[in-house]
Amino acid sequence: MSGQQVIEIQQAFEAYLTQQGKHLNTIRSYANDLRQFSQWCGNTFGEEFTLAELTRSDVQDFRTFLLTRNSSPASVNRKITALRQFFEFCVQSGAMNSNPAADISGINAEPRAPIVLPRKDALLLARTAERNPGPLEAAVILLLLHSGLRSTELCAITVGDVHMTPREARLFIKGVRGKTTRFVYLSSRAQNALRQYMRWRGVAIMAKRLRKEPLFITYDGTALTQQAVDQLVKRIGRTAGLSDITPSMLRNTFAASALQSGKPLETVARVLGVSSLKTLQRLKGDMDEEREQ
Repeated sequence: MSGQQVIEIQQAFEAYLTQQGKHLNTIRSYANDLRQFSQWCGNTFGEEFTLAELTRSDVQDFRTFLLTRNSSPASVNRKITALRQFFEFCVQSGAMNSNPAADISGINAEPRAPIVLPRKDALLLARTAERNPGPLEAAVILLLLHSGLRSTELCAITVGDVHMTPREARLFIKGVRGKTTRFVYLSSRAQNALRQYMRWRGVAIMAKRLRKEPLFITYDGTALTQQAVDQLVKRIGRTAGLSDITPSMLRNTFAASALQSGKPLETVARVLGVSSLKTLQRLKGDMDEEREQ
């Protein structure tokens, strides 16, 4: 198989990942991982290496090579995952007979502690978003920060998922990562930001429940995407003088605030829509250690 054929298969794989709704950053990372593997294969086996002849030992040798280059466990594990998914795609497309990375295990690594914004930074980020001329930024930032939504869940909210009365507001969240659904109640500050956005959006507060069009759209009228949310959060963060702010950090900050207020782990897990308590337990443990210092 020529190098050009390998490139064509990789391009088809990237198109497949896009169709599957994978995050743009994930697709770029996988593409870089595959290029690195192709370069390693070329240096190891010669320029005209054949995908179909790759073995499990070859993938293990590549993993060993990465470790000799001082790659982090997380980086190595992601590269092996990229290869496993790419080879599976090759099997399905007929370019390979079997997946040589199917049972290659990752490298055990200490899980990273959730990154939580200090209270003053969270307040600064919220104020910066509220001062923005357009209403979208405040609605996105306040919802992520005050309700712990995932960016994918925020983008999936439809007009009919908003339930508002003069006394309270809640969102019906469909389980993007599974079949679970839940209601998320909004703080008064998040309610205010959402009401202002809905007025700009031209959506009545008491919108019909059956309306399925996306609630959140960009200023040019297109549906808000996960990538657009990431960019919006980073942009508002930079404006506030905070670098590398991500939606997951806002979700972690909400969880930390809820735990700090005394809410039980199980309650916070239900609000966040997660089934495992491991991350929350680690977060609570870190908070307890900080208080003891």
